[in-house]
Amino acid sequence: MKKSVIFSLFIVAILLGVGHVKRTKQLALHEEPIEDHSVEALAVSLEEDENSLEELVKVGAEDTLLYSKASAESAKIAEINRGELLELIATKDQWYQVKTNDGDEGYVSKNDSQLITRTTQVRPDSLEGTTIVLNPGHGGDDTGAVSNDGWIYEKEVTLETAEVIKEALEEKGSTVILTRDSDVTENLAEICTISQENDADIFISLHYDSSENMNEATGTTTYYYYEAYAELAETVNDALIENLPLQNRGIEYGNFQVLRENTQPALLLELGYMNSDDDLAIFNTSEYQQTVADALVEGLTDYFQASENA
Repeated sequence: MKKSVIFSLFIVAILLGVGHVKRTKQLALHEEPIEDHSVEALAVSLEEDENSLEELVKVGAEDTLLYSKASAESAKIAEINRGELLELIATKDQWYQVKTNDGDEGYVSKNDSQLITRTTQVRPDSLEGTTIVLNPGHGGDDTGAVSNDGWIYEKEVTLETAEVIKEALEEKGSTVILTRDSDVTENLAEICTISQENDADIFISLHYDSSENMNEATGTTTYYYYEAYAELAETVNDALIENLPLQNRGIEYGNFQVLRENTQPALLLELGYMNSDDDLAIFNTSEYQQTVADALVEGLTDYFQASENA
């Protein structure tokens, strides 16, 4: 009797063990797709997310040449600024086929450039939930422009302005990141990295201008580098025209590193002239800085809402 019971228990144990093995195998089969990092799995993942990845070619050398064919013996089409981001069309041997910001198509050597990846985001339809990176121009050893009397530094005014703008944007639901919140020297390349790493919806560099001679220039200017962001520049600048007391000098192409090497939508604003006594008297006030903040809230809101209506 005891032998029969023991034998029965032994059979049950074997069956349970087999069942456990089967369940373990089923679980393992279920886990494999979750851990799958193949191209196919990545593609499915990206399709499920409204954001996607885009490959760009970043020019690494100064005055890199754009060739008509994948050969240094072919015709030279143009020189490209160091750090410029190019649209990747195809790869051929040691060459990238690209399209430049000016619309030229051709080839750049892999030796003079590198392939980078950025997240392509759907433009939000409101400020709420956006990420805005503000760069208070200059800082630390880099004072920027100086007032005519030598007492006021651009680096101080840009930080004060950024702090007011930050508060105004946060009230509308934006997450705002300052590239500096104290008087420190910044690396321009690292500023661009902050923008990319935080997948900024908008990057804005804040500055106050200076002319060759004292009191010869006045007003604000809005700069952009990539044609894709001309609409952003125009919309924000329209809000500055409507709200700021200073003359508006319009929007312009600006070959600045923080714009050229920035993977995110980027602007640089010059909000008055440090060596204009009249401008300084206006912009070196809390009232002006609040007006700038309100104007940017208005301009960015208009820009985002335009995507909703498109």
